[in-house]
Amino acid sequence: MDEFTDKIAVVTGSGGRYGIGRATATLLAEQGCKVVLSDIDDTALKATEQELSSAGHDVFAVHADVADFESVKRLADAVYDHYGQVDILHLNAGVAGVGTLFDDDLTDWNRTVGINFFGILHGIKAFVPRMIAQGTPAHVLGTSSSAGVVGVSYVTPSYSVSKQAVCTLLESLYGQLRDLGTQIQVHVVLPPLTRTNLAGSPDVMPLVQQGLEKGGIPTSVAEPGEVAATVVDAIRNGTFWAANDHEADDLRNAGRFAAAIDWEKDIFRKRAASFSDRTAPDPYLWAAKFD
Repeated sequence: MDEFTDKIAVVTGSGGRYGIGRATATLLAEQGCKVVLSDIDDTALKATEQELSSAGHDVFAVHADVADFESVKRLADAVYDHYGQVDILHLNAGVAGVGTLFDDDLTDWNRTVGINFFGILHGIKAFVPRMIAQGTPAHVLGTSSSAGVVGVSYVTPSYSVSKQAVCTLLESLYGQLRDLGTQIQVHVVLPPLTRTNLAGSPDVMPLVQQGLEKGGIPTSVAEPGEVAATVVDAIRNGTFWAANDHEADDLRNAGRFAAAIDWEKDIFRKRAASFSDRTAPDPYLWAAKFD
């Protein structure tokens, strides 16, 4: 997709001021899209709608709880009633989670998997059949994480499990849409550590960075707008894995993420080797270290 003007874009989790969803919605609006904002936080959603509308953008805000399929179906109905089609669907809403393993508490698991995984599945079921029926070129994006595709952050299992499931879900979607001969492209968004409110406040992320570095993991904190630029590049170029690479990093960030990109590639190779050699997962398990 080279031309964004008047395309209809839907972005879930786009209300929060410090989120990837809001940054992506803003950038798509600046590119000429008509943007549907959606979030469970009505106050944040209203503020984002007013800000983008005041800047002259065509935006439409709809409350939705992505963990509730009926709520997502109502979102889809509202979008199609208002605009009549969807060209870009970014299923982005997500939360952090830890998820304990040695007790009978499933609260965090249900919340994390319900939003991070089922939120995307609900979006696919509610929107994609209508997007297929349009018969037009379109894009579906889902936000995963390095914790889901590269190696496993084993101290946050509910988060890592949900994000790895997102990758498999979108790979399955890609294959089925390909076999149907549709013009819909699929993309997995892989943000690096980003200064968002995922962990409650964007101020927490530099502390997470410090913990990762103590664990021997090179990282830099990205801004939401930097991730949004990666999303738009993936849509424009048709890239399945929407992740920062050396070329984009050199162009935009003077190589600020080079060490992290190389570390991820090394971990990915170690994970593949472990699968192939039938060895324990030690080489690709990683975690932040805090005193």
